[in-house]
Amino acid sequence: MTAVSADALRAAQFLIRHMYRPVGFSDGEPYFAISETEQAIGGDQWFWNDDNAKALEFLSLPEVAQRFPTEIAEILRFVRGMCRGPFIFRRVSTPRLEAIPGEIEHRGLRLSGYIHSLMQLKFNLKLGGVIAGVRFHDERSVDNLILTGNRVEFIYRARRYRVPIEPHISDGAATQDGHRLLIRHSGELYFKPRRRPLRLGRFDYSYGFDARSSVITAEATLDLDAQIEVSDVVLTIGHAYLDYNGFAHIAAYPDRGEPLLSRSAAGTQVLPLAGASYYAIRQPDTSGDANAIHTIPEDGAPLAAIEATLLPNRKLGRALALYRFSGPQRGARLRAREYKLLTAGGFYDRLRDYSSFVREAVAGRESQTVAYDFSISYDYGVVLNAFAKCFATIRGSTGSTMPDLPDTLRQLFDQYLSFYFELYLDRHEQQPNTLFSRELAFVMLGLVTMYRATREEVYRHRLRRLCEVLLEFEVRFEDLDGGSASGFLMRLNSPRAAYVDCHSAALLALTRAAELVDDPRLPAAIDRGLASYCLETCRVEAGQSFKVDTIATSMVDAHGTRRTADAYWNFKVGITLRFFQALRQAHRPELRQIAARHRERMALLEMIMRDQLRRSTTEHEDGTEIRCSVHASETNSETQPWVMLGLLGHPCD
Repeated sequence: MTAVSADALRAAQFLIRHMYRPVGFSDGEPYFAISETEQAIGGDQWFWNDDNAKALEFLSLPEVAQRFPTEIAEILRFVRGMCRGPFIFRRVSTPRLEAIPGEIEHRGLRLSGYIHSLMQLKFNLKLGGVIAGVRFHDERSVDNLILTGNRVEFIYRARRYRVPIEPHISDGAATQDGHRLLIRHSGELYFKPRRRPLRLGRFDYSYGFDARSSVITAEATLDLDAQIEVSDVVLTIGHAYLDYNGFAHIAAYPDRGEPLLSRSAAGTQVLPLAGASYYAIRQPDTSGDANAIHTIPEDGAPLAAIEATLLPNRKLGRALALYRFSGPQRGARLRAREYKLLTAGGFYDRLRDYSSFVREAVAGRESQTVAYDFSISYDYGVVLNAFAKCFATIRGSTGSTMPDLPDTLRQLFDQYLSFYFELYLDRHEQQPNTLFSRELAFVMLGLVTMYRATREEVYRHRLRRLCEVLLEFEVRFEDLDGGSASGFLMRLNSPRAAYVDCHSAALLALTRAAELVDDPRLPAAIDRGLASYCLETCRVEAGQSFKVDTIATSMVDAHGTRRTADAYWNFKVGITLRFFQALRQAHRPELRQIAARHRERMALLEMIMRDQLRRSTTEHEDGTEIRCSVHASETNSETQPWVMLGLLGHPCD
């Protein structure tokens, strides 16, 4: 059997020569980063911040860092450029706006659609519905925002009327002009003050998108008939089917706190928002994958309230922003305009920050050369770990051309470690779903590196606390032979399954921590966790169905149901090999005993994993590529660095 290549320089050369490229920000100054793939995926060229941090960790290997100092400095500049205060933003995309051929099936409806740089857009002009959702290349894509369900309210001769918009739509169009897309529908509004209809005016609803930005513009316009006088007109911008996404909270800035909470009684409430310059509709969690809709009204727009419907399951059904034009109106043009951003992860109680982000995005939406995703990274920890690894490598090198960089990197690590404790750890007990175990594991790896590099006790002290928290993710169960086994959850409230990457990252972090923290629970958890690994023949859906022989992790829930999660994707193999290597190289006697006890099983599992990598390797003249899977055509910005770190480890771990 041919051995898998473990040549760090050739793997790094492939990343730099095939995936390292310029990416522009709105200030016009060029940045360079690792793109998600060499070839655009279905037309997308995305640059993930966390993946660039993973690449930084790999490139910080001493033999690689000496060869590519300029590229490392540029990638580090990109990662730092994607950080703002406590926010580590997720990704940017080159502009893309393409019509989807044919029609899209959605809940029994036939819709048209467009692919936007970071979103999927769907609409039905006749029904007056527009849908926007944050887009990924996997099952995480969702329809975050459904804009429909509007009406006009007004007073005519002392009587209040409500006239729905959608039944009166008579025409509409979707028009693309370069990077811009405008979806609009309009019609005549009539009402019946007595028996015969009376014309109120003409309405127009429009929704604007730009491939260079994540901003969504929503506008409602009403041209009132000059022949009649009405008063106290209300235009709405409606958000429908919010329960589809689990939205449960509405908040506004300046501070309105949480005007609608899940403990409120079911029914319809009108939430006063006069004077608010921002409002958000969001899921209840604050985490790296919680969804939110952020909105700022146009300056001067008379936002008065939100009419919200809370369902019996304590989820929001719909929310209508109410714009009130007080006093008598005749023949006037009334307009309500909003600017919106969608995020799939964030610190959602920081309302002032999000208000500023939306305004910043609106101001720069036509000058930007890339679309910016304001979601936070769900791999917050890998960025901290990258800062730590670069700090340790550069600090230990000689002849550095940037003598101040180690101090800067340490400051960055300390700053974002404090943010992590404040925004994640300190809220863990109140919001158990806030933490992501893989993310937590990489914060721990960063702390191990910083302690080894500085011997500052503060890092070990914080490492102890994180060990306590990580152990909460362990689910123990009886193994097939009656022994004790366990698996580590992705989140405390996630399905009872030990996903390979989360499980292996947790065990890797505990192994490294156990060398510095004298706690007998750590070796015991590692020993149980090793029992979770198994061999599995499974079917994998990756463009088509494949029968695959690979390794997996298992977990048995409280009802005795056994579930497995496979390691078909090679980034999972990489993190598992890294754990195995760390355990074999451990100095602590208890860890070496565990490695000896599981030696034969680990050797068998590793043989399967290395063969999987061998069959996933493509040798090029200018580098080595480890593809995402055996059946994949290429690597990506997560797989290449994590596989190589699995094969080689890192001397600063």
